[in-house]
Amino acid sequence: MTFSPSDLVRPAACLVGGGVVGLLSGNLGWGVAAALAVWIAFGAIEFVSFQRWSRAPLSRPRQWSSSWRSVAERLTFSLTGARGRARRLVEELRWLQRTLDTIPDGWIVLQRSGVIELANQTASDLLGFSPRDRRRNLTSLARDPSIGALLEDEVEGGIVEMVAPTDESRRLELRHLRVDADRSIVLIRDVTILDRLLTMRQDFIANVSHELRTPLTVVIGYLETLEDEDIDRDTMRALLEKLNAPAQRMKALVDDLLTLTRLESSPSPKVDDVELVDVPAMLTSVVNEARQLASDKHRILLDAQPGVVVRGVPAELHSAFMNLVTNAIQYSPNGGDVSVRWHRCMAGARFEVEDHGRGIPRELISRLTERFFRVDVANSRAHGGTGLGLAIVKHILRRHDTELGVESDLGRGSLFYFDLPAVNETRADDLPVPPVEVASVSATTSQTDQRH
Repeated sequence: MTFSPSDLVRPAACLVGGGVVGLLSGNLGWGVAAALAVWIAFGAIEFVSFQRWSRAPLSRPRQWSSSWRSVAERLTFSLTGARGRARRLVEELRWLQRTLDTIPDGWIVLQRSGVIELANQTASDLLGFSPRDRRRNLTSLARDPSIGALLEDEVEGGIVEMVAPTDESRRLELRHLRVDADRSIVLIRDVTILDRLLTMRQDFIANVSHELRTPLTVVIGYLETLEDEDIDRDTMRALLEKLNAPAQRMKALVDDLLTLTRLESSPSPKVDDVELVDVPAMLTSVVNEARQLASDKHRILLDAQPGVVVRGVPAELHSAFMNLVTNAIQYSPNGGDVSVRWHRCMAGARFEVEDHGRGIPRELISRLTERFFRVDVANSRAHGGTGLGLAIVKHILRRHDTELGVESDLGRGSLFYFDLPAVNETRADDLPVPPVEVASVSATTSQTDQRH
């Protein structure tokens, strides 16, 4: 405590008053004793008042002597600072909690015994436990032996994969990290999509290898035959003609792969790449080309509403139209009709191509645009093709902010369609001439074998 001159006024006044009373009463000692008693009483009253105030020390200090007031002020200042630091710490902890809960991966803090101490909502959702289970053992909750091995550090690399307890179609990756001797962290990540992509990549590599191996084997066989010194000229010419088909097949496959890679890696079309496309004129060109490929085996009917034009990349739209039309031709029975339609709709303009083939099972429609996917492998390979046509169409339409729609009934045929934003009718003189020969995007019948 610190004392100021004002603190001496009260005891001095008591002593003077007591002395005066003692002199007047003729007993100076009793007067001084009474003055001291009064001074002590004042001190006791202040002490009791300070004690009561200390129960709520953040309230305003009372009018005490300077010694008690200075103590109260220092205490109030210290408590106010501590309270501010506590508030800041609580806010930081709340921010940290919100940040950790925002992380898409799950995390669990475990005690040394494997009991869950803390966990975010993602971890609870992935492993299927509720907040009241957070004081239970993780191994008993998940009931997967791989988790027990992971927590015992018996797994090389500290990573395991397991089936999600809440959904058998999902795969989870768990990583165990030691923090100290008493605590560890388990990180949980949903790797279902990643595993699917890895599987698709492996299947893609296997399919490319298989598609190239077959024509290469044929080419190598013919080349070995040509090495015979006794081969006559007519046989050599016949073999050379047979070499053309597998060589063209390999070329088509490489061209389609390059096209697909370019479409996947390229950004959205720039303003300079987009033009007004006279779709009816382009479809007339596409149908004429398709009729030459179909010969007299199919009848192709074109119904294109005049004046319905769109903005797009001409070469890419030509490829999408050609792939869909030739796809319908390839898998329609001989003599069947293929209807090609272009007309206005609620979304703008719609392209449709309809065939009367065998149709597609409903459960396989969603897989039609996968690379090398075939509904009927045997018949597809009999027709030839690379199996990439509909995958190319999917990426072309994605670059034009639309997607391919498919409706099919087994035994009745299929309908492929997509919508594009239409532009107001424009005079034909104002439109660019649609390209007929498209080199940058492959549009041959070799791309059209994906559907069956």
